Amino acid sequence: MNKLVVISSALIAIALTGCSSAPQTNGEIPVIKVGNVDYDSIYHYGYNRGCQSALLQSTSSESLDGMKDKTLNGINAFEKGWRSGTQTCNGGEFKSMYTVGN
Repeated sequence: MNKLVVISSALIAIALTGCSSAPQTNGEIPVIKVGNVDYDSIYHYGYNRGCQSALLQSTSSESLDGMKDKTLNGINAFEKGWRSGTQTCNGGEFKSMYTVGN
């Protein structure tokens, strides 16, 4: 019985220490940075989907807007990435967003 009390007390102390040492946030979602650029995965996803859709446009009867991800449609970061991807790849060649402008 005494061992149980000691073990329980130790586990509670460890749990409280873990919670009290968690990093403080101010409610903002942290941004992962790639190089000197803020990494926004929704923008990158939009760019890649837009580029792939632009490449498929010549072989598909579906409109370019019809190929857009319906779930993310209307989200600003996705829309910007989508437009950039479709404009960059509308020449029929895939261009990675990391080489655009080079």
